Amino acid sequence: MINSQRKNLTVAIAVFLFSASGASANKLDDFKNAEGNSGCKAIPYSDLQRDCEGQQQYVHEWCDGGHGPVSVDKGVSGKLKQDLENEKKKYEELRSKKSDLKSAIDRSSNEQEKTDLKNKLEVTDKDIYNSEKAIDSIKDALDKREDLVDKTIYTIEKCIDYRQAVMNIFANALDKVRNENEDEIQPFARTLRDKYEESKRGHEIAITDKKNALSTCKSEEL
Repeated sequence: MINSQRKNLTVAIAVFLFSASGASANKLDDFKNAEGNSGCKAIPYSDLQRDCEGQQQYVHEWCDGGHGPVSVDKGVSGKLKQDLENEKKKYEELRSKKSDLKSAIDRSSNEQEKTDLKNKLEVTDKDIYNSEKAIDSIKDALDKREDLVDKTIYTIEKCIDYRQAVMNIFANALDKVRNENEDEIQPFARTLRDKYEESKRGHEIAITDKKNALSTCKSEEL
């Protein structure tokens, strides 16, 4: 009975040691593979690598224009608003001119003068018609501009969210590799730390650029 128990214990210990040895070998392989890769594949932890790749695909979709515009030209909204204001002012001036011409026609007793005034009135009516069309065109452009700005703001905000998520995953991976203390893992961990630091900086720069683009977009809101 005692011999049987000792035998079972010996087998259990052997299985444990074998499993531990296998796990250690697998971990070392994971670090070796990570060192030879870049991006999310440079993360040796399967759960973090999986999360990173899941978020990274959305970074490309939302930051590279797949879901819509990611920037707008500065100053366009202000120019359109100023153009509309100027055209409305011109329209009111033309309306006032038309009223003056009609009054002048009514007062005039000279047929030649009346004819000249009526010709001017006809030209003014055409100018009023063209001004009305111009106002409608600018209003349409403003509506399209508002839609573009709103969509761009939404797209950039999503881009920033996903890129921030990826950056946070690399920060998490960085913390984990810093805590690795196995001698055989250490050389790979040092290389990976440098990679993660570089990746974090890259994401920080990209996020700053997107925040600047977002600020420009918000300044263009109508």
